Amino acid sequence: MKRPFVVTIFALLVLLLAAWNAFQVWSAFQRYDFMRRLDLATEAGILMVIGVTWTIGFGLAAWGLWRMRAWGRTWMLIAIVAYQAQQWIMRLSLVHSSDEVIRRPADVLLSLLSIAVVWGFLFIPKVRRLYRDK
Repeated sequence: MKRPFVVTIFALLVLLLAAWNAFQVWSAFQRYDFMRRLDLATEAGILMVIGVTWTIGFGLAAWGLWRMRAWGRTWMLIAIVAYQAQQWIMRLSLVHSSDEVIRRPADVLLSLLSIAVVWGFLFIPKVRRLYRDK
């Protein structure tokens, strides 16, 4: 079966999410010495481990979506919810800034919107049929 262009675009967007997490790992790695001097070595390590995990996770999801595998669709449905939950756990436990309270409503809206877009796309009947087990 020929792969629809929209599936390729969606897989590329998921791959961009994996690349973003890889960038976060690189950024935490570059700032590790600075964070260690501030007694934040544990937090830097957490950021690196979580970033590597999501880089691999979203990379696999992108591969599965691009190859039109049922497991790729299922993985992405679970991954976007788990990713947003993990981001909120980190935001509420590790990130403390003066404007956090002001930005929180918009961040909640963006988190819910990202989940809705992914779930909405993957539950479109035509798209859903593409990911049936072969």
